[in-house]
Amino acid sequence: MDRRWHDWPRARTVHVDAEAVHVHLVDGRELTVPIEWFGFLAAGTQAQWQDLRILGDGEGIWWDALDEGVSVPGLLGLGEMPPPDPSVRSYAVDYVPEDGGWTASVRGTWLTSSGSTLAAAKRAVRSNLRRYLGVHSLGSAGIEVVDDVQHRTPVDVR
Repeated sequence: MDRRWHDWPRARTVHVDAEAVHVHLVDGRELTVPIEWFGFLAAGTQAQWQDLRILGDGEGIWWDALDEGVSVPGLLGLGEMPPPDPSVRSYAVDYVPEDGGWTASVRGTWLTSSGSTLAAAKRAVRSNLRRYLGVHSLGSAGIEVVDDVQHRTPVDVR
């Protein structure tokens, strides 16, 4: 994985008390953010504060009872993803069939997409790459996308 993605802030554990949200990051840092900074938490109950989960690989925190969440990089004033490396001109994408559709994951990043068909997953991941890279056309920007389609082999059950 690209080092910038590996080093991007992610939560390991989170707990909330009457004063603050305490986020322990995977790199060992701890963030303590006053609860007043989160209007939805300040208006919530202690039981609602505890009804939380860490999203994905630690990139977000979600409170189910409040139907609200925050981005961990956002707590540090950062964007959702690290800025792209302008020297990277090729991205490999793995496509895996899952639950009647396809999941696409861009190697070396956290970028994922899905689609009901392989073609839909390819369109979705390219759209996400264009948005992430800030380009209108991947080809015109000199960006190559290498597709690696994984086919599951049926298991012969006897």
